[in-house]
This record gives sequence, structure tokens and C-alpha cells, in this order.
Amino acid sequence: MQTTRRGLELTPGKRRDIIAMRKVKTSFAAIGRELNIKADTARKIWNRYQLRSTIKSAIKLGRPKKLNGRDRRHLKRYIKKNWDNRHEPLRDISNIVNNNVSAKTLRREIVAFGLNHRRGRKRPYLSPAQKKARLKFAKDHIHWTIEEWRRVIFSDEMAFQTGANEGNVWVWRSPEEEYLEDCCTVTHKSGFKRIQIWGAMRYGALSKLVILKERQEREGEGRFSGNDYVEQVMDKELFDFWASSMEELGDVLVMEDGAGYHEGAATTRRKEYEKDGGWQGWGPHVWPANSPDLNPIENLWHILRSNIRKRIPKPMRKEDLIRAAQEEWAKLDMEEVNRLIESMPRRLQAVIDAKGGSTKY
Repeated sequence: MQTTRRGLELTPGKRRDIIAMRKVKTSFAAIGRELNIKADTARKIWNRYQLRSTIKSAIKLGRPKKLNGRDRRHLKRYIKKNWDNRHEPLRDISNIVNNNVSAKTLRREIVAFGLNHRRGRKRPYLSPAQKKARLKFAKDHIHWTIEEWRRVIFSDEMAFQTGANEGNVWVWRSPEEEYLEDCCTVTHKSGFKRIQIWGAMRYGALSKLVILKERQEREGEGRFSGNDYVEQVMDKELFDFWASSMEELGDVLVMEDGAGYHEGAATTRRKEYEKDGGWQGWGPHVWPANSPDLNPIENLWHILRSNIRKRIPKPMRKEDLIRAAQEEWAKLDMEEVNRLIESMPRRLQAVIDAKGGSTKY
């Protein structure tokens, strides 16, 4: 039968002190006061010493563990092996254990070696090529100073609707594994949204918020295109924000991600700006794909979304949602904007540490 020790143990030194004091006829009460223990504890240790000539405590018998050390090591390796195993429910994991173990016992064993059933963080799927591009970009710019990052304009579009599905996915992981690839939940951009907005940020300033026109509001049919992007964003608010930033800061750099409508006509217009006005930027094929964690405006979208959801009454109509987005955008804290810009060195280091993989940002 397996044996275990229970309860708090006195140190060997304190046990020897009890024996020594008792040998010179010190009372158990006095020993207790001197060593800050119960008199009865001192008496038990002395009686065991007289009976067995040892200061060690008795080994108490307990019910043997359902899983032995080998079983637990096998269980831990199995769960941490890959993405699929991380996401298995408890009832499926129990099938790999040969012993007749209850779900409660199995959960207790898993928790004992540091894993808990926690929400899987949602992160974009990253292919090996995308990880390589992210890692290269991070290494190429990790030595940039805060002053250089303050001269970057970060831009992005956000599709927004109320009542979006925000269900949680659960995964077996430790707190330190929150952003490990096997522990994250892959997300894909969904289709229809109630409104789509564009905005840009740099240190000390925000652009105006642009409400992009939906398909039925434009002439003809089809998806949002490079021509739409040029007409609604590049030749208007983005150009104005870039020009005012140039006047205030000198040379600035414009960040645009790899969305399809940032190419085509947008690429042509970008080259014209580069030739005639000194436009500099990271556009498609330069900015690494699937890298929202490197674009601090993504965090600003999260703040904006949270602020809109806190409004009472909540915006239910499209017109109300547009007005709410514009009002909350105008109220965003510039100190928070600046902190997000200054987080860029930490974001790049996180990508390098993750070897191009997902990060907490």
C-alpha cells in the first residue's frame, strides 16, 4: 500500500531541541512555551523517541493515488502535445487513462501540474511564411527609437456591428501559455457588418473618423475596391492627415496593411504621392500579413468598441451607431493613444520572442 505524510512537520532541529530539553527534566508546558509549539506535540515526540529511539514522525497510511507518477507524466505530455489535445474536453481526455478515474479526480490531477481550463485567446491563423515575414519585420525595426515610432501614422479599417458573437472557447493551459499557438483560437474575418469605418493615429493626433460607404450606397455593385479606397480615404482624410503631420513633424511614414483594396488603384495613387509629395510608407507586401498585434490602432478599436457598448441607451439603428462611433472617437484619451504608439518596441520584441508567432498584443 502506498504511504504518505500528512500535516505540518517540525524541523529535525526543533525535534532535537525537544529531546534535549526533556532529558534535563524540562516540563512539556515549558518546552511548548520556549519553542512556540503545543505541549502535547512535545509529549508525542518524546514518547516516540523513548519507544523507537528516533525523532522522525510516524508514517501515516493513506489511500493510494488513482494515477501514479508515470500516469501523470503521460497525461501531461498528451495534453501539451498539440493544438487538438489542448482543446479536448475532459471526457475525451479521460479515454487515454487506463485507470478507472472519475472526471473530478482527473481534473484535480491536471490542475495539480499547472494546467487549468481557461478561455482560448482568439488570434489570426499564421502560416509558416507569415511567421517568417513577421519575424523579419520585427528584427529589421527592433532598434528603432521611440522618436522614430512617433513619426509613424498607423491606419486601419474596422467592421462594426452590435450584438456580435463573442462566445468563449476553452483550452487546457497554464497562465504562462496564454498566447502559445496551441492555446489560441483561430479567427477569420466574418462577412456582413452593419458599418465599416476607417481611422488613423500617430503620436499626439487622431485623424477624423471616416464612415465607409456600403455597397448599396455606391454606384454599381461589387466589393469595396481600390478605387473606393482612393476616393473615400486616400484622396481625402488620409491625405489631409498625412499633409498636416508632415507640416508639424517633418517626414512621417504611413502604415497600411495588406487588405486587397489597398492595392490596384491605391498602389497607383501611392506611387504618385511618392513621386510628387515625398510620401513614405509601409503598404501591402511590406507590412507583414495577419499582424494586428503589431498595429496599435487595433487596441484603439477595442477601446472604441467598449466605449460604444457602455452607452445608454445602446445604439440600435445604423444612424445611431454612426453617431456613437464618431462621438466616442472624438473623446478618446490622447495619453492612451501615445502609450499605444510607444508600445511598438515591446510588440516587436514579443514577436521575436514568439519566433514570429502570436503575441499578447
